[in-house]
Amino acid sequence: MQNNTSFILGLLTGDGSFQINHWKKKYLQYRVVIKLKSTSLNLKMLQDQREYYKFGTIVPSDKSVVWAINHKKQVHQLLNLLVENPLSLYKYLNHLKMLKMIYCIENNVSYSEYLFLEKDVSEWRWPFKKPAASTIPIEFTENFKWWLSGLVEAEGCFCIRKNGNQSFSVSQKNDRLIIDSVKTFFEIPNKVIQKKCGTLVVETFNSRCCFKVSNFFEKYPLRGEKIASFNRFKTHLYLKYGNE
Repeated sequence: MQNNTSFILGLLTGDGSFQINHWKKKYLQYRVVIKLKSTSLNLKMLQDQREYYKFGTIVPSDKSVVWAINHKKQVHQLLNLLVENPLSLYKYLNHLKMLKMIYCIENNVSYSEYLFLEKDVSEWRWPFKKPAASTIPIEFTENFKWWLSGLVEAEGCFCIRKNGNQSFSVSQKNDRLIIDSVKTFFEIPNKVIQKKCGTLVVETFNSRCCFKVSNFFEKYPLRGEKIASFNRFKTHLYLKYGNE
């Protein structure tokens, strides 16, 4: 189960959101959402996860497929699973939002109380200790590897360029620790690039790195739409270089 939870946490790191909303400024409402491109593979992946956890609803449309968990009890159960995973801390803002949601649910916090707790972003008003953002390197445990598979499912890219070169890349907004962990794990020699929007990207064309990427996802497989682009990437890699 922990491997599956790590994969879901990776998906949420890339394409998830944790939401505290309200009903007519009276009651707080809680949602956990994963939103992906609308494809048959992504739909099946989210349906499989929904069946595994017995949580939430799958909402397909022409442009996207969404796994939305709206029931307060189910949100609470899922959040408790996620925060127990040490990798949750590496997406700091998500981790902080999860802790706030858990506190609000367990203490039946009202809308007005929530507004007070969130009133001044420069002052911590929540009645629990604010966790420190992690600065330590991520350890490459089994949990990390399944989390990485989920992250790449959400934010990875397998590409074959017009010139015949293959590339692998991962992007993440403002979270340098996450991108550095991907770079270190796959031994990518290229520098991390920061775009104007704040998105960090690490990309490699290096054949040695690409073979390491290919071997990794053979053991820790992707589960959604990225399966298709990964298979094209892998086939191209072996046709071009053989069993390097």
